Amino acid sequence: MFFPSLCFFAKRLVDNDGEGEDIAADSFVKLLHRHDSFDTLPNIKAFLYITTRNACLNYLRYTQRTHSSKRELNRLQEKTDEHALSHMVHAEVLREVEFEIEQLPNRCREIFKLIYYERRSADEIAALLGISINTVWVQRAKAIQLIRTNLLKKGMLSALLAFLIINRES
Repeated sequence: MFFPSLCFFAKRLVDNDGEGEDIAADSFVKLLHRHDSFDTLPNIKAFLYITTRNACLNYLRYTQRTHSSKRELNRLQEKTDEHALSHMVHAEVLREVEFEIEQLPNRCREIFKLIYYERRSADEIAALLGISINTVWVQRAKAIQLIRTNLLKKGMLSALLAFLIINRES
């Protein structure tokens, strides 16, 4: 349940996809060794994020020692501290959006993914699925409306908008 967002969080902190996934996986191993210490889902989630953040800092320290000066390490650590919460929020928002996409009706979800994940045009999708271009646009609009409505109900729409604005600036 938390692995995709934890991977995203770690990858953003260390700027290395493979290492980020390894760090996230290691955090779950550490959780397994200490699972008796946690009795609620929020406690587990906090442990995973804190453990991942610390492992990311350790990774950055290690790579810093082998590749550059101590001054650069301090800059990276400050950057990590400043943005860690922001990355956690982004990871959680993305997890919610992904969840809502998976809840869409089958055809709606299929068209949404073809448009936004595979970057296919309406013409390509219509030909691929044997439907009209108008149906593609109607299903796309329906998907966006369902996702927007469900995120709004969860109070996540403003977080998603902030996430999109911040990512556009970076």
